[in-house]
Amino acid sequence: MTVMLHEPIVQGPSLSTRRVIVEALESAHEAALEYWSQYGTADFFIPMGMHWSAAEHVRHLTRAMTPLLPVFRVPRLALRVAFGSPTRPSRTLGELEALYGAALAAGGTAGRFTPPPETHAGDQVRRDRIMDTHSETLRGLTQAMERWTEAQLDTYRLPHPLLGKLTVREMMLFTLLHNRHHVDVAERRWVESGLVRRG
Repeated sequence: MTVMLHEPIVQGPSLSTRRVIVEALESAHEAALEYWSQYGTADFFIPMGMHWSAAEHVRHLTRAMTPLLPVFRVPRLALRVAFGSPTRPSRTLGELEALYGAALAAGGTAGRFTPPPETHAGDQVRRDRIMDTHSETLRGLTQAMERWTEAQLDTYRLPHPLLGKLTVREMMLFTLLHNRHHVDVAERRWVESGLVRRG
């Protein structure tokens, strides 16, 4: 079976606006759906050696995005009071990628965003529910971002468990980076485990 991985994330000014970042998130999501679809249903739930299954990667990504949905809808003043104001310009995707890589190398983990063990049968119904929830969460996130102006993306910030306070723009870029990172990790773990897809 041919494994479809994403193209490299475009860096620089092309990811500088809200609309382009949202489009990049949507494009990355479509590419990820294509990638996850290449796992047969049984394989989707199989741990990759000592590491997460494809299902757990997807559930982790959903779990990481879900808390952003209500946060992006609260009054802006509440965010300012809770998390303060940025003290520097928003960083680029490349800078965030370097910070995230360093945090992982230093022992950073998924922490509270680790998906709990599966208690359901690993069947097509469960798989569809996992993927539907994932898509609905991503769609809710991009729709919420439509309510933010370019200026607001850089003047409010949110806490990240590994990277500290991020501007809203940085959080959007991190979400893009994070979703694509897990596709790469899943594929690497699958190859390392020596498993064969039975799609």
